[in-house]
Amino acid sequence: PNTTGVTTAIGRGNTALMWAAVEGHWAVVQLLLQQGADPNWRNSAGFSALMYAAESDRREIVITLLDAGAAIEGTNAYGETVLMAIARKGHADIVQRLVALGAPINAVNTIGDTALYLAVDNGHAYVVKTLIALGAEVNTHNLGGWTPLMMASARGDLDTMEILIQAGADLHAKNNWGATALSEARRSFRSHQAVALLKQAGAME
Repeated sequence: PNTTGVTTAIGRGNTALMWAAVEGHWAVVQLLLQQGADPNWRNSAGFSALMYAAESDRREIVITLLDAGAAIEGTNAYGETVLMAIARKGHADIVQRLVALGAPINAVNTIGDTALYLAVDNGHAYVVKTLIALGAEVNTHNLGGWTPLMMASARGDLDTMEILIQAGADLHAKNNWGATALSEARRSFRSHQAVALLKQAGAME
């Protein structure tokens, strides 16, 4: 096939494949790949087509790009990996695939968030469970000192709290403002249940 211009970058280094990935045009993505488009081209912000597809929650395009051999390594300008983007969107099966391909499960972005933390922050309990089963560390903290359990408690996400507690989450860790999972649970919209769950697990005032 004639591949002239198929990976031509415009603007800030964006290619047609990137635009198709963002917009969810699966057939166009397939055509561009068949014509020789480079799935690993990165723009000036460090994004690849795979990263754009993941960030835009284009599940089928993510799978297509992975099938085409798109690299999972690297980060964007915010230190985010493809695994982080997929964890945020809640796709446990793709999380498993990425980890099997060697994605660093405990990598952190520029503010210290891990894939596990982002899954917690977006309410994806099954992804949280999947990541822990694959070896994710539960007691990490970001630059603000927030742990996954603190975030789950602040959200009043009882299912995720239970998963984290069973995995050995630190009940008494404090963030940079001195808050704990228990104090955050008190502010949640399920404060009674969240506080009770933490206290039952051994959290103390």
